[in-house]
Amino acid sequence: MSASDGYAARLHAACAEKRSAVCVGIDPRFEMLPTEFTSGRTDSNASRAEAFELWARELLDVIAPFAPVVKPQSAFFEMLGAPGVAALEKTIAAARERGLLVILDAKRGDIGSTADAYAKAHLADGGADALTVNAYLGRDTLAPFVERCRDGGKGIYVLVKTSNPGSADFQDVAVADGGLVRDRVAGAVAALGAETPCDAGDWCAVGAVVGATYPAELAELRAKMPHAPLLIQRYGAQGGGAEDCRAGFGDDGLGAVVNSSRGITFAFQKGDHAERFGDADWRGSVEEAASTMRDALNTVRACPEA
Repeated sequence: MSASDGYAARLHAACAEKRSAVCVGIDPRFEMLPTEFTSGRTDSNASRAEAFELWARELLDVIAPFAPVVKPQSAFFEMLGAPGVAALEKTIAAARERGLLVILDAKRGDIGSTADAYAKAHLADGGADALTVNAYLGRDTLAPFVERCRDGGKGIYVLVKTSNPGSADFQDVAVADGGLVRDRVAGAVAALGAETPCDAGDWCAVGAVVGATYPAELAELRAKMPHAPLLIQRYGAQGGGAEDCRAGFGDDGLGAVVNSSRGITFAFQKGDHAERFGDADWRGSVEEAASTMRDALNTVRACPEA
């Protein structure tokens, strides 16, 4: 599919082609990288950013057969200043060269011209395919991002029910006319999604971030947002398993991708992976972790052919 196709169509075509709903989070931490990328490097931002870029390229080669989409975490690149931002841009380009879709995890959100600038910066032609967005300022903060979905073939994932322990502080607060704050946000996601072209079986381009650690809430939110692609967080070592993600998928097996970051990228440092693979064979560890996650998710969703 070409970039002119709607975001949901491109995402679900990629999921069907690889028979996978795996999203790999790319969260580079210099101290956790395999030693082949850190050995002999200085503490300068430029040196570390180069390590991030080289590692990410190798990582993309390993996961490309198993994952249709990747999610770079902008913060870990931004902390290195201009060299880190350049490394992020090169990582996004490298992912697209390998046929992977890119969800940029930057959680942007503002109003007016600032929101418009964020939308143009992060959802530019040739850049990321989708962006995580914070709707705390209200529906008007989402408008410029929805415009990019409608006119530019891009996607967004609005924070609705996040997986962090403190999410209930605000997201689960009751509102005066009934329901919770997260339900109000979910309603906005559904309404705004209806303003974008629906494709790939009536899936739209305005999606939501939800947590696998709250399977009951996931089912409720799926019912409130029947056409929204979901980005499901906190899989595996961070909390939820494949069964916890079941409710996120539609009857066609589409409608959601499930993210794992450290559980895949740094699997070689944990448990039996550390013993069987270790630093020397980190690629083998990543491959096994990604393929195992793909197979586990495929047991709880229908797997349409490409």
